[in-house]
Amino acid sequence: MPEEKQAKGLYRNAVSFFGAYVAIISVFLILFSLLLQFSFKSHSPYIGIFSFMVFPAFFTLGAILFLYGMRRESIRRRHHGVDEALPYPQLDLNDPATRKKFSFAVLGGSFLAIFLAFVSYHAFLYTETTSFCGQLCHTVMEPEYAAYQGSPHARVPCVDCHVGSGASWYVKSKISGARQVIAVTFGTYPRPIPTPIENLRPARETCEECHWPAKFFGTQLKQIPHFRYDEKNTPEQISLGIKTGGGSGELGESAGIHWHMITENKVHYIPLDRQQQDIPWIKATRTDGTEDEYISLDYKGDPKEFATREKKEMDCMDCHNRPTHIYEPPEAAVDKAMASHLISRTLPWVKRVVVDALVVEYPSREKAHEGMRADIASFYRNRYPAVYKARKADVDKAVETAINIYNHSVFPNMKVNWKTYASNIGHRNWPGCFRCHDGRHVAKSGKVLTTECTICHTMPERGPLSPLGSMMPGPRMEWHPMALEGKHARTLCNKCHSAGYRPPNDCAECHKIDTSAPMMSMACGDCHRKKIEAQPVTACRDCHKDQSGLHRKGEHAGLSCTECHRPHAWGVAGRDICLSCHDDKKDHNKDEGACIACHDFRGKRARAPGKTRSG
Repeated sequence: MPEEKQAKGLYRNAVSFFGAYVAIISVFLILFSLLLQFSFKSHSPYIGIFSFMVFPAFFTLGAILFLYGMRRESIRRRHHGVDEALPYPQLDLNDPATRKKFSFAVLGGSFLAIFLAFVSYHAFLYTETTSFCGQLCHTVMEPEYAAYQGSPHARVPCVDCHVGSGASWYVKSKISGARQVIAVTFGTYPRPIPTPIENLRPARETCEECHWPAKFFGTQLKQIPHFRYDEKNTPEQISLGIKTGGGSGELGESAGIHWHMITENKVHYIPLDRQQQDIPWIKATRTDGTEDEYISLDYKGDPKEFATREKKEMDCMDCHNRPTHIYEPPEAAVDKAMASHLISRTLPWVKRVVVDALVVEYPSREKAHEGMRADIASFYRNRYPAVYKARKADVDKAVETAINIYNHSVFPNMKVNWKTYASNIGHRNWPGCFRCHDGRHVAKSGKVLTTECTICHTMPERGPLSPLGSMMPGPRMEWHPMALEGKHARTLCNKCHSAGYRPPNDCAECHKIDTSAPMMSMACGDCHRKKIEAQPVTACRDCHKDQSGLHRKGEHAGLSCTECHRPHAWGVAGRDICLSCHDDKKDHNKDEGACIACHDFRGKRARAPGKTRSG
């Protein structure tokens, strides 16, 4: 082969030189970032993405440019009729120069193949890390990552639950991830991020890798520290036994909460909403093959529609739907902080003050910090100046703890707080168990899904705060601070204990009664003699003897006082009340004011004052 033809390689062109330059620089950058990666225990997630994704991508681009330049140069030479232009490289291993180049190419190619395999493998591993999931897309995933770090699953990698083992779900996750990357790049992602209910892997393939349902049985003691909303922040403890039950009939009693999870039992349901809070249809299939189909009395549609709707089989996630990304309501978070002495229990009204500061909605985190500092500090500065002066350090610590609670449960940029995602464990702050066990789901046989508390847990016991695991030393108190009778006994817990907000302290706070009304100086029981009943059992004339006979004649003789009078304001309800019966008079002197401006309503027929009544 002529010497001159061998000297002019196809790589001698600007494109190939540029590609080689990009590839070589990328190799050095990869090596440098790998050195940083393995030199420090804690590092930025961005080092990983540059080490295993960005720089390797540039290396690949450089290699492609290098090869493209060679091909382009070959085409150019043949197009111009250059003699040494050949469509493909010649390989003559008998030629020492060619053999040397071939050996160099094989060694270099082998090194690059091993290097790329190493980088690609670690790129795969990096995409499986928690920092990749939680820190790379900082703004988007900030709520989920912050909640994850303080959760019971904080040592479990995200992919163990969200992807699991096997290639098929890995491929699905990467396809879904590509779509999410595009959404983040162009800012089209929703705020807040919706729970991926449709795309979740079945719980039996993930949760049961660690939590084997056959081994869950018996009863577990749960002790909940609680502080009252009073000046002394009275400490108390709620203790109850959680009847986990379930599991396997061979290992324990097949009853309790996990009855739903016995493999022989099947529970199917139809939700009407994406968050699965409205469930009008349920079918329970027992181990003996018997079935019951329950339909909610509140469902207004045609029950025949259930035959065509998609039915879901109950699994772990239908109750444990927030096992990791838990945004704790302010009340529970403050109770825990006070139990841990992060907030001083002896600061007057501190429970109420901190909770009230946390439930305020702020436009940004910075405004929230400013607002909470101002609200908490001003309360003690104005109401308890001596306490504020002597214990300013305790007040400041309470403020910082409140800010820390806020930072872990409220994220204004993503429109996420403790109310965003319903938690189906329990039924205190969300419907939870009451989605089905509300006393409104009835089978054709007349059987009702029970609301009996003791099916799932013992009746709560309330007493003094005691060390973890020990029995309460003092006398037990009524489990609920207010006697639940009448309508209140049938009211679901979450109707009063709305997630995060402190429950009402008295009748006026719940029933929206004007506290400045004259009768509010009296006790509710003075009129509402029968507990929890809205209508007063006692007659108004017991107190209002002078007025009791005025309206007991004529057309109004059969009416009760409260049908016309506002009971809490000592006044007549107004024209609208009159028109609810006298609708034929709706256009009568409607611009002249209230009916009582002319009519005194006494006697057989109402008459205008000063006029003689005929008959």
